[in-house]
Amino acid sequence: MTDDGFGEKVMSDRLPTWRRPRGPAFVPRRALVAGSAAVMVVVGALAVFQARSPAGPDTGVTVASPPHVVRPPAQAPALPVTGPAGRGLLVYTACQSQCPTFLLLADGRQFLLGARTVSPPGNITLSPDGRWLGQPVRGGYEVRDLLGVAVHRLEPPAGGGADSAYSPWAWSADSRRLIVGYHASGDVRSYRTLELPSGHARELDLPPGREPVGLPPSGEPLLLDIGRHDRPPLDRVTLEHAGTGHTLTLTSGAGVLSDTDHGLSVQVSGERIFTLEYSGDRITVLEFDVTGRQVARLPLPAGRFPVGPVDGGFAVVQVPQDQVRGRQELAVLSPSGSRPLFDVPGLAAVVLPGGARH
Repeated sequence: MTDDGFGEKVMSDRLPTWRRPRGPAFVPRRALVAGSAAVMVVVGALAVFQARSPAGPDTGVTVASPPHVVRPPAQAPALPVTGPAGRGLLVYTACQSQCPTFLLLADGRQFLLGARTVSPPGNITLSPDGRWLGQPVRGGYEVRDLLGVAVHRLEPPAGGGADSAYSPWAWSADSRRLIVGYHASGDVRSYRTLELPSGHARELDLPPGREPVGLPPSGEPLLLDIGRHDRPPLDRVTLEHAGTGHTLTLTSGAGVLSDTDHGLSVQVSGERIFTLEYSGDRITVLEFDVTGRQVARLPLPAGRFPVGPVDGGFAVVQVPQDQVRGRQELAVLSPSGSRPLFDVPGLAAVVLPGGARH
C-alpha cells in the first residue's frame, strides 16, 4: 500500500509470486493473472490457427506509420474535476517513482493526474474505448466519463481499513462493464462490477477460491480456480464460465504457461482469450476462442515483452538497454506484421486503453 502524495492509499504491485510475470513493469490490458489494461513497462492475431508464424522483425514486417512520440510536458493543467475533457489515449508516468502522472488525450493534449502517484499500472485504468477513466480516490474508486459529466464512485466496504484499496481488475471489450477488486491487507477480499454508463454497481458472488480473469461478451465473468493453478510449472489452465459453470481448458503447445520464473497470465478481450507460453527465453502469445480452441500463435521477437490485447492484435514493448537515456517502443503485433503505437521515456510506466490487472 502506497501514499499517492495526496493522502490517498493505493495498491502497489504486490502480487503473489505465481502471478507475477518476469520482465518490464509496464501494464497491462489487463495485467497478468496477473493483469489490461495490463504489463506496464516499466508497464488482447486473428485467423484460424495454421502452421505458420508471423514474420520476425527482419523478415518483411510492414510498418504503416511512425509511433506517437510521447514526452512529459514541462507544465500541464490538472484534469478538470468535472465536465468533458476528451477521449483518453494513454496514462503514463515518466519514471517509477516521484514523477507526475499524465493523461494523454486523442487530440494530443495532456492533463496532470497527480504530481506524485503510485505507478499507474494496476491502479489507474482507461476503458477500451478511452471514454472512462478510473482512479483510487479517498479509499474508494472513481470512474469518470471523459466525454461527458458522469462521475461514478465506489465506496469501500464497511470495515475497510487504512491498508485497503480498490484495483481495476477487468474490462468488457465494449467498455460497458468494469470489475474491480478490493484489497485488504494485501489480499483480494471481494469483487464488484460497475455497469456503464448507468453507474449501477453490484457485488460479485463467486465460489470460494475463484478469481475473475475477464468479461466475455456473455457478460458473465470467466473464473480461475486459484488453488488448482498455484503450483508451477503449468502446461494448461482451466477456466469456468460463471453463469453456466461450463469449463474450457487453455493448453500450451511447446512450452509452459507458468514456471518458477514466469507467472500465469490470462487476459480476455471480447471473444478472444490470451495467455503466454514460455519456452526457454522465447515468449509466445497464444490466442484462444471462448470454447478454449487455439486459433493463433504469436512468437514475440527477441527483446520485446508482452503488454496485452488491443484493437487489431497484441501490444508489446521493447525496452532499451539504457532505460535512463533510451526510449521504450510500444507496438501491436498480429499475424500480418507489426504496427507502432507509442515511443515513451525509457523508465515510463504506461496504461493503454483496457489496461487493468487482467
